[in-house]
Amino acid sequence: MNQLFKDEMKKLLKDEYNDFMNALKKPPIKAFYMNPLKKDALQYLNKDYIQPHPMIKDGYYFDYQNYPLGKSPFFSCGLYYIQEPSAMLVNHFLDIKEDDYILDMCGAPGGKSCAAASRLGPQGLMITNDINTLRAKILSENIERFGLKNTIVTNSDPIQLINILPEFFDKIILDAPCSGEGMFRKDEQAIQSWSLQKIQECAHIQRQLIDCAMKLLKPGGILMYSTCTYNTQENEDQVRYILNHYDCRLIPLKRSHGMANGIQLDGVIRLYPHRYQGEGQFIACIQKNGQPSFQKYKPMKAQIAKSNQKLVNDFYHTYLNIPAPDYLYDNHNHIYALMPQFPELKGMRVLRNGLYLGECKKNRFEPSLALALTLKQNEVKQFYRFHENDLAISKYLHGEAIEGTNQKGYGIIFVEDYPLSFYKESQGMAKNLYPKGLRR
Repeated sequence: MNQLFKDEMKKLLKDEYNDFMNALKKPPIKAFYMNPLKKDALQYLNKDYIQPHPMIKDGYYFDYQNYPLGKSPFFSCGLYYIQEPSAMLVNHFLDIKEDDYILDMCGAPGGKSCAAASRLGPQGLMITNDINTLRAKILSENIERFGLKNTIVTNSDPIQLINILPEFFDKIILDAPCSGEGMFRKDEQAIQSWSLQKIQECAHIQRQLIDCAMKLLKPGGILMYSTCTYNTQENEDQVRYILNHYDCRLIPLKRSHGMANGIQLDGVIRLYPHRYQGEGQFIACIQKNGQPSFQKYKPMKAQIAKSNQKLVNDFYHTYLNIPAPDYLYDNHNHIYALMPQFPELKGMRVLRNGLYLGECKKNRFEPSLALALTLKQNEVKQFYRFHENDLAISKYLHGEAIEGTNQKGYGIIFVEDYPLSFYKESQGMAKNLYPKGLRR
């Protein structure tokens, strides 16, 4: 570990330095939060290996060595999101209203976006972005797995949004790219890549993102600024910059459970692994002054070819017990279900516009995994239900077909009460439609 880092931490922590260094030698802590869109799911988890998080509603620590939740089919069904427990506090301190318009500026891998979007109602909107293409794809996959319909995933520089949606968002989450000092216990690469130059580079990027966020935030709106690092250049100094350059105020966060105060700045929170059961984190909550006013924007128009509309309607009528969504968008025969409040994002690279329903090709509609993950048993006409540990589910996730009962056409594989994937049955075999890239 770099001696310069040790020296800086000794200055920050003083008498607590040795406790901090000893904590870095211990195994990392793992946690998850339940998906509120998947009702009554906790009953299927083994209570012997989970422990309630003292602050996070529906959040839990778990024994990942003896209970690897990431390998369970319930993970693939989107029953929960595995997230570092300190990072969970960002959303805990964010007072989300059901009709909020929220932007997650650096959203990958998706833990904060999923937590926020799943708390919104039908009138709410989440736009989650990541500038890195690979990370944005992972973000999109996690949004899909969580069964979210109210979320747009973009892969662009968020600065592009300023001309499209100025002062549009009620809440902005800026979990800024940082030097990653708080991840040293769980990520060896973070240790190897640390340098004073990296801190300076991250601080420069953070300031650009902050300037962007303040232009996108409504008067009266809230910015949640967070990093997973310790140095003051990327944390308190950035908060002071916001307070000095913008008409805003710091909303003090209530400390508990070993949380530390800021360095010469009250009202922000620092998390250290020797004090709090999690990794390193910095969190600040800033409100932009002023009264919000309605900002005109161009809504995204529903548009779909009549032939494709018929294919979608026919699929719903034949295989589902619910009507097709009202607002459909046809992107080169890929069909999305929009919400009326979705804005037109011209010039942005959009990876996911709401709920991806599937593709129209060769005069038929082929449903998506995303659609499957939103459905309940009473909403489908054909399905097979299996227990979590059924060998058939393990084989299905590996890519094998399931022996059927002479149904015809599309149905859903359920694990207990929760959808996993579509299948298509013919001649007594349920063909595997689980995406090849997700098989294991």
